Amino acid sequence: MAEDFQFNSEIAAHYEAGIRQSLPTYDQLFKVIQSFLRAKLKDDASILVIGAGGGKELSVWAPANPKWTLTGVDPSEDMLNAAKQKVRLLNVEEQVQFIQGTVSELTETAEFDAATCLLVLHFIHDQQEKTELLKTAAKHLKPNAPFVLVTMYGDPGEDEFKERMNLWKSFWLDAGTSPAEVDEMANSIMNLSLLSEEKIKELLADAGFMRITRFFETAIFGGWICYM
Repeated sequence: MAEDFQFNSEIAAHYEAGIRQSLPTYDQLFKVIQSFLRAKLKDDASILVIGAGGGKELSVWAPANPKWTLTGVDPSEDMLNAAKQKVRLLNVEEQVQFIQGTVSELTETAEFDAATCLLVLHFIHDQQEKTELLKTAAKHLKPNAPFVLVTMYGDPGEDEFKERMNLWKSFWLDAGTSPAEVDEMANSIMNLSLLSEEKIKELLADAGFMRITRFFETAIFGGWICYM
């Protein structure tokens, strides 16, 4: 993943402040997903968290669901260190296992009741790597297990995406960020590897997922639930 976005220690330290500005529904999103998972899973469920660096999923879900076990996978040492600190402070270390790397680092026999991949896919540049991530995640899920995907999405050339991008810009402008800085950030997003909703559904289906349903949208971010 040499061309993928790299999370260093400085970015890791400021990630949550930035994502809350980019995605004003950030905190509510994790509560919505928790409600969905609670409705679908047994009390002692095992959950694979792809892109667990930062620790948001772990810090929200582990304390509220003391019988869940969470396996957090992330290639960034700095982001994982931030997650580990949150887990220690919340005293939920016994519920959480960390793996520095990608889902390909999981043991062949690892199997989970559910998996999430939140705000990760748009940082992976190569489409084949996106495909492999989804297929590998699917391989480690039990039959009928739910999978939740949230990512930036859209075709930058389409008017519909441009309108959603303008809405995204308004979040930053309203917070006092200069127009020049906002435009610079928007240009950085345009350089990410974004997929249309049609392509996302195609990749999920190719990985073996069924009943693919969009459940979430805020500006340039979308979320889908599906089942193995």
